[in-house]
Amino acid sequence: MTAASPVPIDAPAVPLHAEARRRMARGLEAELAELRRLDRGKRLREIAVFAALWLGGMAVDFAGLRVASGAPGILLRVAGTLLSAVAINAFILLMHEGMHGTLFESERANRWVSVLLGATFCLSFTSYRVLHERHHRYLGDARDPDDYANYTGNRRLLWALHYLRLLIGVYVYIVAIPFLAFRHGAARDRRRILAEYAVLVAIHAAVYATVPAGLLIPLWLIPLILAAHMTAIRGLTQHGIAEARDPYLASRTIQAHPLVAFCLLHENYHLEHHLFPEIPSYHLAEVHRLIWPRLPRAVTGRSYLGFLWRLFAATLRMDETPIGRTELLGWET
Repeated sequence: MTAASPVPIDAPAVPLHAEARRRMARGLEAELAELRRLDRGKRLREIAVFAALWLGGMAVDFAGLRVASGAPGILLRVAGTLLSAVAINAFILLMHEGMHGTLFESERANRWVSVLLGATFCLSFTSYRVLHERHHRYLGDARDPDDYANYTGNRRLLWALHYLRLLIGVYVYIVAIPFLAFRHGAARDRRRILAEYAVLVAIHAAVYATVPAGLLIPLWLIPLILAAHMTAIRGLTQHGIAEARDPYLASRTIQAHPLVAFCLLHENYHLEHHLFPEIPSYHLAEVHRLIWPRLPRAVTGRSYLGFLWRLFAATLRMDETPIGRTELLGWET
């Protein structure tokens, strides 16, 4: 075994990431092959839990609306909104699993269940998949659509973009993703995007025609806005103020509380996900256990709020040192 060495300044990022995956997998082939196996029961239970949480959140919120005034009504509405937002955030993550083919074994089930999940937050599955696959394929490369450093070399503007991402990034993405996906997608992808948006328009037209705005806004739109900002925080934490070219420092793992990890479908193990994106999310904690002692370095933390606090502190100094960089003293095999 050889000690980990710094990333060469001029080395292309994509081969470096592939090499890191190969090194982390060496000697663990059997264990990783087992973790690649899909468990339909686990996935159906996740979907059932978060669907129930969504319906339950709306029921609690509706009960709060029926209380004329006072603290009980406010508390019910806050609780219902939070529950619904957590569920919608999980639907986003479940669609993310569909992008990697780890939602279900069937490609058709992966796609159409993901399309229905995307209906809750107005996004075509295929349009998101086209861009997300580019993000995985070109992480650390100038072609990564999610790396703001690929759009500007101005340090002040780059820092401003991080905060714009937290404030309005999701809303811009919702509008921009289909156009960017049309640009980068193949002809088959474009046909699928058009078909999926036709389905989304039909679903939303039916909902808007039957559900009064007085219910639709508090029961769906407000939780959706909260879920959007949960997604923004999670997305920035995953790769923000890291080192995209270094495969060990490009993606941040948050070693969160088990309940938080479950609500995030274990996507808090984001370095592990980028190294092995074909492994379903419910096995990422085990991937973490297997490879963490091997890692030479990583960016990590204990909580998302902790990351935000460190981001704010770094902003005052415009300090681009990867937040949470940890020398793990592991060895690359």
